[in-house]
Parts: sequence; C-alpha cells; structure tokens
Amino acid sequence: MAFLAKWRNLGKVACVLLVALFVSCGGGRWDPPPPEGNLRVYNDGNLTLRHLYVTPSTSSSWGVDQLAPSFLLPTESITLTRLYPNSYDVQARFSDGSWDQVYDVRIQDGVTTILSMMNTGNGAVAVFNNSGFTLNGIYLTPSSATTWGPNQADLPLITGQTLTLTGVAPGTYDLRVAFSGGGTFDTRGISVTAGATSTIQVN
Repeated sequence: MAFLAKWRNLGKVACVLLVALFVSCGGGRWDPPPPEGNLRVYNDGNLTLRHLYVTPSTSSSWGVDQLAPSFLLPTESITLTRLYPNSYDVQARFSDGSWDQVYDVRIQDGVTTILSMMNTGNGAVAVFNNSGFTLNGIYLTPSSATTWGPNQADLPLITGQTLTLTGVAPGTYDLRVAFSGGGTFDTRGISVTAGATSTIQVN
C-alpha cells in the first residue's frame, strides 16, 4: 500500500506541474507566428551593386539602404528575411551610377521570392568642369528634342568638380553648360549606353 500511495502522490505532483505549465502558456491558447516571407536578390550585372532599397509599393520614398555598409559583387546575393506579405518596389544602384528598378514584387507568407537585378536599364553622363569657370547650368536632352528642359545642376559646379547624371535612358543626347559669367557651350551627339557612364570634359 505504501508503494501505491507513493505513485499516487507522484501523480498529484505531475498534475499540478501540468496545470502550472498550462497556465503559464496562456491557458492553452496558441498564437501562430506572424506571416512573413523572404526576398533573395542576386546581382546579375557586371558591376558591383552598392545600394539596395526595398519598400512597400505604397511608400513614397525608398527608405534605408538594405546593403549598407556592405555591397554585392557580380553573382553574389543577399536574402532579406521577415518581410510582411505585400507588394514591394526594389531599386538596385550600381558602382557606375546606373540602377535597375522592379515594381510590385509580390512577397508571400513562407515563400522566398527570387529577384535578379542587372545594370542594363540605364546609363549615366558625367560632366567634369575643367574650364576654370563656375558652371551655373547643366542641361541634358535627347538630340531629337526641341528644348533644353530644366537645369540639372542643383548647385553651381566649380572648377575641378564632376556632376554625374544617373538614370539616363540609352540613346543620343545633347549637353549644354552655362557659365557663371555668361555664355554657353554645347556638346552634341553624346551616346549613352546601358550600364555605362559617358564622361564629358568642359574646357
């Protein structure tokens, strides 16, 4: 009988422990983990991917750089985890100033979405001021255009400085620079290719 009583007491202790565990776990309520997906981005270009921005498609800004302070060499990838299921816009900026953008990338719960970014969408034009004068205006327009459009220089470009205009679609362009003391200088027939920077020196 003593042997049976011992096991009966142990059974009571076990029941108490189970009840305590049941209570500590929220009374038996099980909360599922929040929905989340992953995004794996590959650098399929031939240049270093310096900056990567991923933001909900409804956002009005690109937010923080997902790579900083690192970067992606060609063929390398990065996996962004714990993204809430939604549609996202993705922008990759490469070492030459070109970028690639993909809109409405769908992230699903429990799924890793694969995305390849390439520096083949746009080119860039770099304007180097070697004239000895300050440039107050820089205008870049397709050669087929009839007007010069807006000034691309937010600030005056002093001697020795370079302004790089990025996100320029491939094509043929004309460039006009305006000097602070008056006068302009035009360069026509600038060829812009995807993933490359065309450098114009103003003397």
